Formats: sequence, structure tokens, C-alpha cells
Amino acid sequence: MMSRLSAGETFLVHGGSSGIGTFAIQIAKHQGAKVFVTAGSEEKLAVCKDLGADVCINYKTEDFVARVKEETGGKGVDVILDSVGATYFQKNVDSLNIDGRLFLLGFMGGAVTQVNLASLFAKRHGASCWLAN
Repeated sequence: MMSRLSAGETFLVHGGSSGIGTFAIQIAKHQGAKVFVTAGSEEKLAVCKDLGADVCINYKTEDFVARVKEETGGKGVDVILDSVGATYFQKNVDSLNIDGRLFLLGFMGGAVTQVNLASLFAKRHGASCWLAN
């Protein structure tokens, strides 16, 4: 709800087969979004596909940034839901469309990172970033 995800937008969910991920896939599809997911096995990606995910990316064998760019014609996605945190932060910024929104739900990959501020500026003076408390 905070992301203002709407019909026709693109949405990336990290951990698509998790409880939050499976819920997010279904809500986003109901909203009319094109849903991208990452997961670490073909079995997990199959679950995501069955729930409605449009683009399934195995993060262990594929660069999700490159795949997102390929699938969006170089634009990136409009919204990202991430529970990984630091290790994905720059990759998430690189995966966002202009005016994209990044929502962090957790820090499984750490809470401290270095950021290329120029990449945030390129997203129109910074991507919206929301932290769940």
C-alpha cells in the first residue's frame, strides 16, 4: 500500500517463495502489476510462477539486475520489495526505474553498505526508500 503500486507498473519481489513474497505476488497481480521475483531454486521459482509471477529469476545462477533491465527494455522496475538489505542495496538501486520505489523489510544481508550517490541522483534526486519498523 505504501508503494502506491498500480496497474501497469513493474514490481520486483526478492524471496518470492517466502511467506511475504507469496503474499506480495498475489496482491501485486491483483493490482495489475507485472511481477518479477527472485528465489534460489527452480522449485521455489515454480511456486512463484504458479502464484502469478511473470518473470522468475534464480539469483544463484543469474544476475537479477541484468535480467530486470533486459525484461524492461533497460528501464528497470517501478517498485522493489526487499528483505535482504545491504548486499542488495546498490543492485536494487541499479534495478529501479526513474522515480522507482524501494521498500526494505529486513536486513538478512546486513544493515550497513556504501552507496553510489550518483546512481540515486540518476533516479531523480533519489529513489524513495521506506524502511519497515
